[in-house]
Amino acid sequence: MLTFMLILLFPLLPIISALVLIILERFDDAAGDWLSSVTAFVLLTFAGVIIFTLNGRAVVYHMGGWVSPLGVDLVLDGFSALMLIVVNLIGFLSMLYSVEYMKKFTAKAKFYILHLFLIAGLNGIVLSGDIFNFYVFMEMVAFSSYALVAFGVEQQDLEASIRYQVLGTVGSFFLLLGIGILYSVTGTLDLADMSVILSEAKNLTGMNNAIMFAIPLLLFGFALKAALVPFHAWLPDAYQTAPAPVTMMLAGTVSKVCSIYGIVRIFFGVTGVSTALHQVLLYAGLISIFFGVFSALKQTDFKRLLAYSSISQIGYIMVGLGCGTPLAYAGALFHILNHATFKSLYFMVAGAVEHSTGERDITKLGGLSDKMPVTFLSSLSASFSLGGVPPFGGFFSKLLIILGLFKAGYLTVGVLVVMSAVFTLAYFLKIQRNVFLRLPTSDFRLPTIKEVPVLMRISMLTLAVACLLLGLLFPWILKFVVEPAVSVLTLGTCYGSLILGL
Repeated sequence: MLTFMLILLFPLLPIISALVLIILERFDDAAGDWLSSVTAFVLLTFAGVIIFTLNGRAVVYHMGGWVSPLGVDLVLDGFSALMLIVVNLIGFLSMLYSVEYMKKFTAKAKFYILHLFLIAGLNGIVLSGDIFNFYVFMEMVAFSSYALVAFGVEQQDLEASIRYQVLGTVGSFFLLLGIGILYSVTGTLDLADMSVILSEAKNLTGMNNAIMFAIPLLLFGFALKAALVPFHAWLPDAYQTAPAPVTMMLAGTVSKVCSIYGIVRIFFGVTGVSTALHQVLLYAGLISIFFGVFSALKQTDFKRLLAYSSISQIGYIMVGLGCGTPLAYAGALFHILNHATFKSLYFMVAGAVEHSTGERDITKLGGLSDKMPVTFLSSLSASFSLGGVPPFGGFFSKLLIILGLFKAGYLTVGVLVVMSAVFTLAYFLKIQRNVFLRLPTSDFRLPTIKEVPVLMRISMLTLAVACLLLGLLFPWILKFVVEPAVSVLTLGTCYGSLILGL
């Protein structure tokens, strides 16, 4: 009973808090600081409770008591539990970080309202048991993200938001077309019911032709949401100009939930994944890895460098999913958690540096290791995890992906992934040298630089410790968090029968 109540609260509580904040902001300017942080912390606590109590089960909440496929379902399983941890951990720390960081922006309460709707939409996507509400929650995330990217209201912020909105709308259009085709051939919007119908009718030529047309449309839509190469044009500008708390949400949660989660839910769980689709995911991921790596090496803007790095890291996850082995699946899903942690941390670091120095150009910085020791140590933790240095979490997720590739016979791809990890470490060592370790440039006023306020430091240190703990606790995390999520992928289209109790 407790689990049923918690499922409903994940999308509902942040919406209620946002509506309450619309009223409270008229009387208390600081209401958003405490209400949004408390809401996000409660959701994170609920996600932790679920991880410890779910025990690999699948729990279905029938809205209004209407049973599938007639009603609207919220579905909680090992994979959605993993994603709830990702969304609400990063959501809480983003809220905490924003208390100090967003003081320089006007209309701070409106930022929190949009942020709460963003978290509600992400939680809704993760728990949706039908494809219609999956799409509705995705649009809630999209419109919240567009507004948050433009929150600075400078010309470059608005331009980045418009580009993001245009390409995001194109992606949503492809998804809607694909969803429409799936509905037209199955007559249902319930994902589990749709999976069963497609499995039973897999030998019908007409239905197979329709599905073969729907899959590319859905894939294009998810590729745009994920910013896979060559659908990445919106990402560098959006990540560069958005406020740091927004960018950490985009990189840490939105890019995962609106693309990777959808790929797993719809392709693995409903339509099934053919050998050809596995190959597309694998090689699209590999191209994204190297494009992101080499583009990042050329950047001097701190946040733009991290943006291209995000394209590369999404590529690792796609390679793991495309490999097709349980070992690589485990690496891909564990890398979702790792990337959310270290990349969100690195955007916090970039935000802290900009907050204290007013500068993002790494060629104009230097000597900050003494002036900003917490920020420096946090950046080291993020770098080591992202570069795959043991015993940090990023090492183990990349190791699982590489071992999965070798086991599946993708020896060349595995070697290329190893090489890319070396290049990844190289451009983050570049950050360490230019920003923290070298002598500052002559016109850089180092004596006036101070460490960021305490709440920003707490947020960074929390994720810095998490980067290390994800490695040190790897066996436990693999058994209790990752493996239940992997079982959802390995069940494939049989998952629908499990949810419906057939």
